[in-house]
Amino acid sequence: MEIFFTDPEALEAAGVAEAQKALQRHGLHAGAPFILSEDGSYDVHLNRFLWSLPTLGVRSANSWRAYALDLLTWGRFLHEHRGKTVWQADRDDITAFHRARRVAPDPTQVVSASTWNRGVAALDKFYNWATDEGLVTRTPFKYHDSSRSADFGRQVPIRHNRAVERAAKRGDVQFLSVPRYAAFRDVGLRGQRPSGATDPSFRGRNAERNVVMAELLVTTGLRIEEAASLCWPELPGPDRQDGRRSVAFDLAPPTAKRDKGRRILLPNRIVAAMADYMEIERSLVLDRWRARGCPLPAGAVLGSHADQRGVRMPTKDGRLRKVPWSRIAPSIRSRLFLTDEQDRLLGPACVWLGQEARPVTLSAWESVFVRASERCRTNGFDVAATPHVLRHTFAVHLLSALIHEQIGSVDRQDMADGVYRRIIGDPLDHLRRLLGHSSITTTYIYLDCTDQAQSLIDGAVDAWTSEVAATAAQVAQEVQRPVEQVWGVNSW
Repeated sequence: MEIFFTDPEALEAAGVAEAQKALQRHGLHAGAPFILSEDGSYDVHLNRFLWSLPTLGVRSANSWRAYALDLLTWGRFLHEHRGKTVWQADRDDITAFHRARRVAPDPTQVVSASTWNRGVAALDKFYNWATDEGLVTRTPFKYHDSSRSADFGRQVPIRHNRAVERAAKRGDVQFLSVPRYAAFRDVGLRGQRPSGATDPSFRGRNAERNVVMAELLVTTGLRIEEAASLCWPELPGPDRQDGRRSVAFDLAPPTAKRDKGRRILLPNRIVAAMADYMEIERSLVLDRWRARGCPLPAGAVLGSHADQRGVRMPTKDGRLRKVPWSRIAPSIRSRLFLTDEQDRLLGPACVWLGQEARPVTLSAWESVFVRASERCRTNGFDVAATPHVLRHTFAVHLLSALIHEQIGSVDRQDMADGVYRRIIGDPLDHLRRLLGHSSITTTYIYLDCTDQAQSLIDGAVDAWTSEVAATAAQVAQEVQRPVEQVWGVNSW
């Protein structure tokens, strides 16, 4: 079994006319994974599940790839070791799969508990979908039911998959210190020498584009999917009124995880750096694209009259309609080309462009970070950066700063009201909103990573405890004095 990915451009190159429309007519989308068996056969129902992932709450292209990989691993195991297909699996097969993945004699073949749980979640979604579709009579998993309290004391039932390992914990959060990030940016991405001098042997392309993207990620905590989907007309300009150093920007829900849009703060210097990139490096890419005759990729969507609010796009009946950016999904953004009032092509709407004037793919961004990290290690810097590591870096350093600021702002009365709620709760909730986490429990992972958080909290608690003790002693003295005066005794 092997995984492949739907590519409309490859179909058009092979002579399939109007490939994008043909895919949409059959419910497919660009980048959708599909699996072929060893003999090249195509399981329609198995692949129909993969096509349906966007309607099952799985919106990220990275998640589609992960689901396909988990299904592929499961399918290969069943075929090679159990002589079955995914439609014939039972509970004994789950037990054998767990033994092979988690307690294998060869330690190199054992996966982590978190990897196992991720695979269980993918297979659980697959078999629940297959049950609803009438393709299997029941899932191969066992479950147990419980409940939790909701609003107004209402009990909400919860179904737990018994195959999930409760002992599984998140791995250590990887993040960069300020010096290591500076080395990654300047040596890894810009191609400088450790001394700061230009390295004539550096052959990297689009260095400034890559640096601006890294700066955007590390100062906003955006996911790479969110940052890569930005379109230049929706970006705000710098806001320096009243000495402000950042400008608020509403992230479009379709570009965010689980469609949870949120408001982020874009530093003015990052907004200016993005504008410089578009004016210089991006413009050079577009000049080369125009010199080649402005070729459009397969499935290109034309839009006009773009501004910060939205863009005019054609509807099914051929009319033009203004669509707000908050409703345009990444799959459309990556194919959107803008025109001016005279219908002249302006170029892609996406901010980040490669050499062929195409939006930079997520896998290409990952490769950029891998190469930059390798260059850092070659020059003596222990750096292993990914786009998500920069998101963690933003979270860890911001949380430490928020806690430090919070401790300085808490007065005596606030301490008496609950030091942990004030010192930890407020900064964590603020960070949760900036990162777009649904639950604050997800944000708690960053507490253990802050260099200063624990010592700051411990110091605050010690100060609070000492203050409470001193206050209690003072109150006791005030109470005891009138008693002594009334009864004329020195002690009880």
